[in-house]
Amino acid sequence: MLYLIIGASAAGLAAAEILRQWDPRGAITLISEEPHPPYSRPLLTYLLSREVRLDQVWLKGPDYFQEWGFEARLGERVVQVAPGEREVRLQSGEALPYDRLLIASGASPRLPGIPGEDLAGVFTLRTLADWRRLDAGLPEGGQVAVVGAGPVGVKAAEALVHRGCRVALVEMEPQVLPRLLESQAAALLDDALKKWGIDVYCNAAPAGIVGRQGRVRALALADGRELPAQAVLCAIGVTPNTAFLAAPHLAVAGGLQVNARMQTAHPDIYGAGDCVQGVHLLTGQPAYVPIWPGAVAQGRIAGANMGGAQRRYPGALPQNSISLRGFRVITGGLVEPEGADVEIVSEHDRQRGGYRRLVYQQGRLVGLTLVGQVEDAGIYFQLMGQQLPVKDLSADPRTPDFHPGRLWG
Repeated sequence: MLYLIIGASAAGLAAAEILRQWDPRGAITLISEEPHPPYSRPLLTYLLSREVRLDQVWLKGPDYFQEWGFEARLGERVVQVAPGEREVRLQSGEALPYDRLLIASGASPRLPGIPGEDLAGVFTLRTLADWRRLDAGLPEGGQVAVVGAGPVGVKAAEALVHRGCRVALVEMEPQVLPRLLESQAAALLDDALKKWGIDVYCNAAPAGIVGRQGRVRALALADGRELPAQAVLCAIGVTPNTAFLAAPHLAVAGGLQVNARMQTAHPDIYGAGDCVQGVHLLTGQPAYVPIWPGAVAQGRIAGANMGGAQRRYPGALPQNSISLRGFRVITGGLVEPEGADVEIVSEHDRQRGGYRRLVYQQGRLVGLTLVGQVEDAGIYFQLMGQQLPVKDLSADPRTPDFHPGRLWG
């Protein structure tokens, strides 16, 4: 059996390892556009801040592919999938045959679509190549504007301050982490960012990047203000890498379409990871949730099913963990669920710096925000993932003195 996997990051690696267990003798080939061995994308901001070294970001050892019996085609770009011929075509002109194919091609960072994005000094941060360009192009002790106050933007802003840069963090929405936090938790993070010397601009829409002699000079805002900057880092989200799937019509604007077994409309073609439009575990509605744990989980389901299993992916449970100078935030599920019968329980321990917000709907936990004291996050995610009714638990998580140990008491 010939197996091809497009992508050698979280989803692709997870799939390959599970697949090898199901088919010890099958030929498994991983194709990656990047020339590097597999690495941890979440560590790129720590690499930027120089809190970790390059040799600490690799996910696998130098003999990984050989030890698992995988063929690695690194630095190869896929330009087309041809289901009729059962082959994958590379930019080099080579065509690779397959019996079963997994598309785990990931996603690419988006740009805001404003004038000046082609200037020298405009960056994104998604790949090692992005980091190398940014690391080499940073103005030492200079001014950097970060566009987008989502997880990558917030972490990058803190990393840049750690590098000695003066940072302006620009967000179109009224608060930082607008998709993940409600207003009170966002205010706590906003205070911390400002304390670290980051200038936070919310309700601020970037209108253009101003240059001088081909290089960035400032970020222009829609209200007429200009923020001086020698570099602009765009962190406004990602787009699924599915352009090469246009011919077989496997993908739509939101990503590759798959069923619960991670199969596309072609039963021998599977999808997993950040290129896939999945289903939200709690709502059952289509949702694009490009997070590392979700990519790993989808990859394992896809890999097992490629090997002959009949496993089903229940859906994506959004979850994010952000650690900044000891300030920790963990959030997941639904921030503001739609519909009736919603109960929100929150408490702010100002003395210890902790904040907890639990969102319930129809007697089940559907949303979580923890700031500071995050040790019990795994328990809450387990309750959410299993959709256990509060009335069936031996202890009520809504009470101020709740401790996870009581659930098994």
